[in-house]
Amino acid sequence: MPQTLTGPELNAKLREILETWPLYRDFTYLGADEVDTLPQTITLHCSACKHDQLWQRHDPTASDRGGFFHVQYQCKNCESRDTHFLLCWYGTRQHGRAFVKVGQYPALEERIPLALEQALKGDDLEFYRRALRCRNFNFGIAALAYLRRVVENRMNDLLDLIAEAARQAGYDTEELKKLADVKASRVFDNKVSYGATILPPSLRPGGANPIDLLHDLASEGLHRLSDAECIDMFDRSRTIFEHVFIELKVKEQKDKTFAEALSKLQRQKGSPGPDSPK
Repeated sequence: MPQTLTGPELNAKLREILETWPLYRDFTYLGADEVDTLPQTITLHCSACKHDQLWQRHDPTASDRGGFFHVQYQCKNCESRDTHFLLCWYGTRQHGRAFVKVGQYPALEERIPLALEQALKGDDLEFYRRALRCRNFNFGIAALAYLRRVVENRMNDLLDLIAEAARQAGYDTEELKKLADVKASRVFDNKVSYGATILPPSLRPGGANPIDLLHDLASEGLHRLSDAECIDMFDRSRTIFEHVFIELKVKEQKDKTFAEALSKLQRQKGSPGPDSPK
């Protein structure tokens, strides 16, 4: 069912589509202004600046009224990188207008956070890249299947990280004794449920438990959802997995560094200095 939008709402949605949507995914709507207009600025990653930057539209007076057309945006910071889109508008205002991104160069970023890339490696890293590539080409079912494979493969690592964080937070040792049994289980849903139970409060923003959201990956809905619905599920699950896995990895490394520094300090304190009495 097409959404009914005001002009500003349509403009915001078009910005989201240009910035993050995969190719070939139709967006259908009703209402909005008489003339459809693309946003003058969008936010994209710049390969020259190495950061997300504002990009300025190059042809602000061009007509966006229908059919296929090309539009170009340039990084406002370095002014040395351009992104080109091939877009299409079709349909009528009475029955619904549709907007689709049919081409983008350079391609939508498949960036993986460095901390996650270092943690995955091997087949899991390649599966994750394929998941992102499928997502960007609107193959949502395939993207979700690849992501689930990676999360399943790394779930024991994730449980170890969560359990260690739980120990640091003073969790009940009886609950943590289940860890080995849960890791030995072949049931993914059991692992997700256990991880949600022992996740420390520091990783529950606003009281919400992000591990609960990974239940989506264990859902049979994967076999019933459309590509578009799977992409929405993929984006939610990817955000949760990356955030929790990276946060726990960083915490583990900080704790390890602190423990090593503390141990070194204790050894130095316990060693007699050159002027100490014999």
